[in-house]
Amino acid sequence: MAPTRRLGRRCANRARPSRGCLETAAQAARGSTSEIAQTINPGKLNSSILSGYHFMDGVNGEAGAPWLHPFGEEITVSNKALLDWAKKQPAWASDALRRLASSSELALTEEDKKEVLSRIRHAASNGADDGPQCTPLSEDHLRRHGTPGPRVALTSIGPVANIDRLAPNQRLRFAESGVTLVFGENGSGKSGYARIAKHLCRSLSQDKLKGDVFATAPTGAMGAQLQFRVGEDELKTLDWSPDQAPPPALRAVSVFDSHNAGLYVDDKNQIAYLPFQLALLEQHGRVCTALSAQLSSEEPPIRQRLASGTPAGYAPEGLCQTLLARMKPNGSDLPAEQELATLAALSEEDVAELAKLERTLAQDPVALATTRRRAITLLERVLTLYSALDAGLSVQKATEFEGLLAAAAAAEAAVRMSAGEVFAQEPLPNVGGEAWRLMFEAARAFAGRDELPEQVSEACPLCLDPLSPAGADRMGRFNAFIRSEASRQAQAARAALQAARSAFEALATPDAQAVEDSLVPFAELDDAHQALVTRIMTALAAHLARREALVARPGTNAAPVPPPAEDLQAELRAVCDRLAEEAAALEASAAHEGALDAARRRVSDLKDRAKLRDDLPALLQRLADLRELGRIRAAIALLGTAPITRQINQLRRALVTEDLQRRLVEEIRALDLAHIPFTVSDGAAQGVNHFSLGLEGVSRIKNSQILSEGEQRALALACFLAELGDQASGILVDDPVTSLDHHRMRKVAARLVDEAAGGRQVIIFTHNLVFFNEVASEAARRGDSAPLIKMMVRKSAAGGYGLIEEDTAPWLIRNVVDRIQDLRERAKTLAGHDDPTGEDYRRRAKDFYSDLRETWERAVEETLLYKTIQRLVPDVITQRLSGVEVTDADYSVIYHAMKRASERSGHDMPEGRAISAPSADEMLADVETLDRLRLEIATRRKVVEKRRKTLEEPVKAALTA
Repeated sequence: MAPTRRLGRRCANRARPSRGCLETAAQAARGSTSEIAQTINPGKLNSSILSGYHFMDGVNGEAGAPWLHPFGEEITVSNKALLDWAKKQPAWASDALRRLASSSELALTEEDKKEVLSRIRHAASNGADDGPQCTPLSEDHLRRHGTPGPRVALTSIGPVANIDRLAPNQRLRFAESGVTLVFGENGSGKSGYARIAKHLCRSLSQDKLKGDVFATAPTGAMGAQLQFRVGEDELKTLDWSPDQAPPPALRAVSVFDSHNAGLYVDDKNQIAYLPFQLALLEQHGRVCTALSAQLSSEEPPIRQRLASGTPAGYAPEGLCQTLLARMKPNGSDLPAEQELATLAALSEEDVAELAKLERTLAQDPVALATTRRRAITLLERVLTLYSALDAGLSVQKATEFEGLLAAAAAAEAAVRMSAGEVFAQEPLPNVGGEAWRLMFEAARAFAGRDELPEQVSEACPLCLDPLSPAGADRMGRFNAFIRSEASRQAQAARAALQAARSAFEALATPDAQAVEDSLVPFAELDDAHQALVTRIMTALAAHLARREALVARPGTNAAPVPPPAEDLQAELRAVCDRLAEEAAALEASAAHEGALDAARRRVSDLKDRAKLRDDLPALLQRLADLRELGRIRAAIALLGTAPITRQINQLRRALVTEDLQRRLVEEIRALDLAHIPFTVSDGAAQGVNHFSLGLEGVSRIKNSQILSEGEQRALALACFLAELGDQASGILVDDPVTSLDHHRMRKVAARLVDEAAGGRQVIIFTHNLVFFNEVASEAARRGDSAPLIKMMVRKSAAGGYGLIEEDTAPWLIRNVVDRIQDLRERAKTLAGHDDPTGEDYRRRAKDFYSDLRETWERAVEETLLYKTIQRLVPDVITQRLSGVEVTDADYSVIYHAMKRASERSGHDMPEGRAISAPSADEMLADVETLDRLRLEIATRRKVVEKRRKTLEEPVKAALTA
């Protein structure tokens, strides 16, 4: 490991680095620039930045927020750049940055969010008044984040309830410092604990937590008890369930597993650990995005109200229509409320003038033509409405609906008849009927399957008891009945009937009074037109009554369906055509004297203003909606993240990218991947930083299609460790050496123990015994700097999955002394067995001698041959032969002990040679035989080594006196 990394972490974990430490680290970084350039694209590096690296620790942010790297006073240049940028931003933005920087976790409270949003709304309204006060970001707000944040350690998971198939009342504990090495075979439940950790901690991916998928009935709510420590605080205990957000502090603990490995190799990854300046900007971008989404959610109801448009019936070129034309959603010249109110205000003089002018122009052709054209506009709207109602409520539609009703009734009758035949012998009546069908569908939905369980011993979805043979047979007949042709036809008939009823319900039904009010100008033309308006309203009422009756069919109290309304479409079209002809004729006969033209315009304006007075409340509401929509869109525009992204891009290269590249080079070198030419790409989008790792000169091809499985896993682990930076919170890695050869496996073991030696909590899950041994050996070599605790996760037929054994190792890698102690305890336990002649005792005795036989084999390797050759260890240590001596007595003891253990363990005896199970005293005696030989060989070894030491030196020649 390069000295810069280790020195930096030691300083960050123990105390703030001294100037001497920083200078030493800087010199080391300067010296390694050429090496870095050989591995990482030189165009991506700035060696002058490398010479000034400082080392960082982590601070916890809210869920989804980045972790922070406070740099302290050495980052004043970056503070100044951020403050200069903040001064150029709107006052609300600087105030929001100040609120974020003032929080302990870069998180706004709900009250803060409301305050920020109120300032944005004020800014979007062009600051019409003084508005709420904004307090800008200052250097004091940045300085307070210059000290390292707390170290976070996950100390236990469990007991666990109803997650995977993990056994209850188990607690997996982790050492707060050093290495917790957890071994579990495939299928033991180890990965269940890892999946929980991925939900709790920072992870690029998450696996959905499930209950016992093999359970026949729901197993209850999922949950787990957690313990963790933040800094030097008291240990925190929390009862957590997957539907709750995990504690924000645990986001400081990072998880690596096989799923995350693929993301590191191929995908862009968000930079998880950032300098405070960048983390502040990134979180500011998140706040802007969230507030923008909140504002966007306010638009739909306003747009829906505006969709109706402005009231019709105004003169096309009049003052009112000109004013209303400005009232559109994208308009930039909305009228003021006072403009509308002034135009809608008619004085007594205006009213008198209008009456006089109307008398004067009563027979004016142009005025009469204008009145008719206004009437045409109104009638065309009525025609559009009636066309839809006539088509939707026609005799044909009603006949088709009646046919669907009959078909549904016939299908239901057929189902009832079929049910009467199939279920005639059932203990309850009406099986197969409507109420029974609803109950069946509810039970099917509850069970979450298309058909109800019909196998013996499956759980009934209603009573939840196992099905008896009779119940299973009944369920089978129920399922067959639902699958029957009659049942399917009934279901299809019900669906078709509902679709037709929904079509009736969807027909537009305007307010009758509003329609009648809009037709007043047309009715005023003459008595015939008034009579037509009456018929129009009668037809509308008939349409509405017919629709309501059809929708209510076939209810028990449904009224008879009235006949279709009078078809007025042809007559209304004829009236429109006649009015158009009359208007054209009147316009053609008009004298068009200038004075009359002015009077006509004046009458039109006064009538429009009178109408505007009636429409004023609706128009003022529309104007308020338009202004609010404009403010919302202006506020959303203010919340754009492009300026934030540009500023992040300016700061990121100096504060993150080069440091990330340096650390990545160190990890690549540590895991022996320096032969592969990598290049780092970085960027920001929507205010969020990300980086990706590619192969130099290769584009459009995923790394996973070029690198081997082992190289991919090692590269992913290198990215994971580089991304952590020098913060000291814990990490959890789950089977990190899949597909790795032994050489790189040893590199990974050393690298993870190196993290523990630097002060980080390291939790390792593995099922690989070679890797287990490598980690244990490396930790032993480090001594006090990397303490280690071994844990076991196992399964059993009685206890289930995820059973925890603390401070122990797998049997396969236990030494002879530990195995002897285990066998002694088991023999003592068997001494108190209730039935020494029973089957349970025989099986336990057989297991005992199987393990005793394996221990004799291990004793040959470990004690007799003095670990000259060891399983799971590639080296042959020839120097240990100096302590190896095998005597005839040794051979005899081992031969007879192995023979005794073999015949009592794994061999099937013929009936004639069957021997009784040994007593517990015999077992204990056999264990003591092994232990005596072990002690004897250990004592004798010192003599043998001393004797053989003389063989390493030449015989001393005698000198003549």
